Amino acid sequence: MSAAAALSTLCLVNFALYEMAVDISPPDASEERTIRPSATPALETKATVDLSTSPETLSRPVFSPTRREFLPVVVPAIPPPEPVVAAPAVQLPAFRLEGIRKIGPDLSALLAVNTDAPSQWLPIGGTIEGWTIDRIDIDSVVLRAGDQQAVVNLYPAEGLDVRHN
Repeated sequence: MSAAAALSTLCLVNFALYEMAVDISPPDASEERTIRPSATPALETKATVDLSTSPETLSRPVFSPTRREFLPVVVPAIPPPEPVVAAPAVQLPAFRLEGIRKIGPDLSALLAVNTDAPSQWLPIGGTIEGWTIDRIDIDSVVLRAGDQQAVVNLYPAEGLDVRHN
């Protein structure tokens, strides 16, 4: 009965040692150990390793599965962030919406700029003067340039509506 108790005690001690955390941090310089030569010079062999040159070897468990060579942590220098420069606002030309047509599933808008340039039929995604047609409704067109949005109405009484997102 005592052999079984001793065996179970040894198993519990082994399990407790197995679960113990192993310190893998570098040793302090003040904790350097001195290695004494063997008391019996007759037992020394020529293939011995001088451990006095690397005291880190004896400072932590040698056969721990978590043992790794100590590598100093190098913190990279983080450059300061670049200042964010807002894109210049695109000047809204004086658009004139002269018509909207639907041929099958395709919508297009007849847009003109208050210049001598002729009017153009443009589909959704078409560009004019740096502005892209984002949406075509029954009586208006939504244009987008960057984060700016403009609504051009078919009937001039409703005017021009410019919004910034």
